[in-house]
Amino acid sequence: MAIKPAPGRAVSGDAYLVHVQQDRALLAVVDGLGLGSEAVIAANTAVSILRKYANDTVVSLFNRCHRSLMMSRGAVMTVACLDLNTLTATWLGVGNVEAILLRADPAVVPSVERLQLHGGLVGYQMPILRSRNILVRQNDLLVITSDGIVGDPSADIPRGEPVQKIADYVLQKHYQGNDDALVLVARYVGSAHE
Repeated sequence: MAIKPAPGRAVSGDAYLVHVQQDRALLAVVDGLGLGSEAVIAANTAVSILRKYANDTVVSLFNRCHRSLMMSRGAVMTVACLDLNTLTATWLGVGNVEAILLRADPAVVPSVERLQLHGGLVGYQMPILRSRNILVRQNDLLVITSDGIVGDPSADIPRGEPVQKIADYVLQKHYQGNDDALVLVARYVGSAHE
């Protein structure tokens, strides 16, 4: 994970969660609307709800966050839940927190899967939610970025590097310069029986 607050700000209104259990991993990036302390409160409230109800479905998590953020500025967010038994990821995004899955195996088509985002604002205007399931294979990379990251990082990501180095690289190369930015990178390394 790599994060950078907007210029002149000490804290970021972007937040993340990585919650790993025995057979499930929940990953999320939340961008509180605007900048400053109210954005921080909105993002941290959503992350707290995601952590507390981490066993819920992705759609249920969005609905819980929506109810909890109604008296705040609101937030945009993307959540991905990896089921380690079925090797599937269920993902969903509302707003402009981008997510891509980069395939490790070049023979797999498509080599890059992009999350189709729903318009809206969690806590204010929620669309009809439809999550999507995708298969995940060993060494696939999941990259989730807030709107402080511009351009398409999928073309130049150094895929073989450690995830922290990839996150730092994306932040350095694609930071737009006037907003909070967060990059979360995760690699599925496989289970003990693979």
